[in-house]
Amino acid sequence: MKNALLYLLFAACVSSVSGCGGSSSEATSVDAAGKHNEDLLESTGKDEKSGWFVAEATSGNLFEVEMGRLASSKATDPRVRQLGQLMMDHHTQTNTQLKQIADLKNLIVPTSLSDDHQKAFNDLMSNSGAAFDKAYLEALVKDHKEAIERYEEMSEEGTDMELKAFAGKSLPTLRAHLSQVEQLEDELEPK
Repeated sequence: MKNALLYLLFAACVSSVSGCGGSSSEATSVDAAGKHNEDLLESTGKDEKSGWFVAEATSGNLFEVEMGRLASSKATDPRVRQLGQLMMDHHTQTNTQLKQIADLKNLIVPTSLSDDHQKAFNDLMSNSGAAFDKAYLEALVKDHKEAIERYEEMSEEGTDMELKAFAGKSLPTLRAHLSQVEQLEDELEPK
């Protein structure tokens, strides 16, 4: 009886959280999404790491989208502006795919950046001119290296087949992004 009551309360919380979708002004943090996903997966006997992957990968993609939006308007070098647009497009598409998988599994995705991503974004915004371009490319390199590590771990060790396949399918694009950013960084280096 006690377990049934706890389950009903948990189910009510899940439906109220997931029912908020995009209509609420309340942002879902990475920690809230990750914890919700962990609890849900744990209660069904599944690997809770998948839930944290969804939360952290979504935040990384949101970060790339927001930085790309900023770079596409604020960068001084046209190649950096173009790269910002590309990152915005690709990471929006990746997040759409990830959200579809998460929705099928009743997992929630964050709607706001992690604290680390928000701080990095704020730091980036404080730059202008060539310093902005350089800082943007540095942030892209750092974030893509972290993302590649996260996606490799999921693709190699993940137990959720859809998320494992999603991570494996996303890796070539992430690696191509990293290579493209590093090449542009080299081209922009003063000789």
